[in-house]
Amino acid sequence: MIVWMRHGQSSWNAAGRMQYDALHPELTEQGRAQAGSAAAKLRERGITALWSSPAVRAQQTAAIIAPELGLEVNTSDLLLEQSSRETTTDVADRVLTFTAQLPDTAVTLAVSHGDVIAIAAELLAGHRAGILPNAHWIETPGSLS
Repeated sequence: MIVWMRHGQSSWNAAGRMQYDALHPELTEQGRAQAGSAAAKLRERGITALWSSPAVRAQQTAAIIAPELGLEVNTSDLLLEQSSRETTTDVADRVLTFTAQLPDTAVTLAVSHGDVIAIAAELLAGHRAGILPNAHWIETPGSLS
């Protein structure tokens, strides 16, 4: 199983700016609070691995959650937000590449971005989730069945 979580609110989210694959926007204080609140709820999910996009907003979210879960943060470029040069198919291919490297027995938390999570939810669970609010998550199977 994969728990796909969108990062907490970033400074660019708060300003209504599109981030695409910009790595530098940081979490706002609200985003930090969102991540802290999510961490307490995620503790009961039995998560065994924590992965994050390399974007600062995702890394900061994962860093807040990691101590609560007793896990180290792993980083994967495959979890980055869709760039302006990529298609939805490109992102779907990244999602499948990411899931293929996970152990079948893992319960993985993947801190990523709204567009990636929406594609993953449709691809892996047949669920049209749309863009999740900041620090919300959806669970999917770990691979295509």
